Amino acid sequence: MDSMGRPVTLFTIGNSRKTTGMFGSGYIEMLTRQITAELQSERDATAPGSTTVLSSKGISFGTISRHDDGSWDTAKVSGLAAQSLLSTGPNNPPSLIIRPFHQSSTLISLREFTNNAFNHHHGMQSEERFGIGVDADEDGIANELTRADITAVCVFQATLPPPGRVIPHDLEVRAAIANGEAKFNLVGCASCHVPSLPLTKGGWIFTEPNPYNSTGNLRVSDDIPSIKIDLTSDDLPLPRLKVRHGVVNVPAYTDFKLHDISSGPNDPGREPLDINQPINSPAFFVGNSKFITRKLWGIANQHSFGHNGCYTTMREAVLAHAGEAQTVTAQFKALPKYDQDSIIEFLKTLQILPESAHTLVVDDDGRDVATAKEHDDK
Repeated sequence: MDSMGRPVTLFTIGNSRKTTGMFGSGYIEMLTRQITAELQSERDATAPGSTTVLSSKGISFGTISRHDDGSWDTAKVSGLAAQSLLSTGPNNPPSLIIRPFHQSSTLISLREFTNNAFNHHHGMQSEERFGIGVDADEDGIANELTRADITAVCVFQATLPPPGRVIPHDLEVRAAIANGEAKFNLVGCASCHVPSLPLTKGGWIFTEPNPYNSTGNLRVSDDIPSIKIDLTSDDLPLPRLKVRHGVVNVPAYTDFKLHDISSGPNDPGREPLDINQPINSPAFFVGNSKFITRKLWGIANQHSFGHNGCYTTMREAVLAHAGEAQTVTAQFKALPKYDQDSIIEFLKTLQILPESAHTLVVDDDGRDVATAKEHDDK
């Protein structure tokens, strides 16, 4: 039985998860920091008795309101996790923090992700989470992970190169890819899987720790200097996204919002537990049907597919989109077979690149596509 005395089975006692791809994570964390900062600025400009539109980088997050007494109303905020909407009064506004490192949008930063994972999956407790000298799991070992250990792991993850694209030599396949990319946008897939989002104002300088870290994770303070890393530097593992006209465009294919793409209460894609609610509360056991838009960069070699990894092919995952994505799925199904196949061929190009790649778009042999074309033409 669960903690409420209800019978459980293997399929109702926990949530199935497909591991989130970590390549390009530094760019992802910096994007969500910038979006959070802009949403908080819009929130702070909301006077009692007024309503403000929340948007950042062309993405709408609904509206936030304040009652005449200054209390906050988040009923029409869209795409954010429950923790980011909490408010206990006029002087404690909802944080509106974007949480990119969990399928149900739970974790704020690589550091929070890392502290959790070491404890949950490796049985290793960090000093900053459990305290110096504390043997939290009573295994006879204290101080299993120092603050520096966690920082090193975060920096490693933050500097992983971004995924890119692999374009086959075959001209017929290349034509299908080009057609598929156009149809991907035409039917509306790009409304949530936004092809590219801009990092601005030096946002490509990754800093550790994240200024929005929650309690139990290292936080920014005057006596702890932040580490700074230029994510565009060629000193890091290649390839890198680069600054163009004062912007780094991050082609992650996401909007960082939570969406309900289930068909209803009986959808096998729903989760039996809602981990964004207090553990063992009635809301916790209601379950969850809202998931953050999966980043599609690197998707082709991160199978299986879907937030819970229950789909063998990308086509199955596409066809399983319901709920908020129902109209888009219907438009995909209405396409001629060649156009449907073309979209899949396009998705197959979004890959984690081979170690030999020094540019973000390569051919089957790992050569830069532009350079290879010039060579082949000669």
